[in-house]
Amino acid sequence: MSVLAEFTVPADDFVLAETLAAAPEMTIEIKRVAAGKTHVTPYFWASGGNFRVFDDALRDDEMVLEVLTLEEHDDTDQLAQDVEERFYRVVWEADVPNLIQGVAAVKATVLDAVTSETGREWEVKVLFPDESALSTFNEYSLEHDLTYEARRLYRPEKPADTAEFDVTDAQQEALEAAYHGGYFAIPRDQTLTELADSLNISRNALSARLRRGHRNLLEQTIIHDGSGDT
Repeated sequence: MSVLAEFTVPADDFVLAETLAAAPEMTIEIKRVAAGKTHVTPYFWASGGNFRVFDDALRDDEMVLEVLTLEEHDDTDQLAQDVEERFYRVVWEADVPNLIQGVAAVKATVLDAVTSETGREWEVKVLFPDESALSTFNEYSLEHDLTYEARRLYRPEKPADTAEFDVTDAQQEALEAAYHGGYFAIPRDQTLTELADSLNISRNALSARLRRGHRNLLEQTIIHDGSGDT
């Protein structure tokens, strides 16, 4: 029976550590990861920071072999005013053990990964095929001195778990705060800036979370064609 695991992982043991060190204000949300024996190819959205600095850091990262921008948005609507986001495919060299290699070795799948506010950690959700695979992954991590903190382990078959709709904890917090704070009311009871201040995050970061949270909810409820972000 499959197992879902949510981890907090230092960037050094995951991907793009050098890039995040150069552009820590950038928020990255990985939507899919293809892992081979020598290369890792993450597909991800980036938002909330300086893209000139971020792009330069990506291309200067010693582990990055190829960078391709697949999509970009520069929104001026009320929900995501002045928020720019881009969707990337990056080929990353994996010649040293890391968490993604450990996940791939046991045929598990990275379902979602989002950077923390500081850019020093990732919040990662992984689907393991069974408990044996999770145990083997733990042994791989110990053998290669990989650090992570398990935040939650659960069975995806439970109704309460399948109701998450692929919304991350940060996105859910933002959506709930917006709802209860009257951001969706007509007229609005709170501006985006006021709501961001109440959550202790930047206006851009909040706007990006609301946008991605809405997108994930739509993909899991109304949109059923499987096209998704990637």
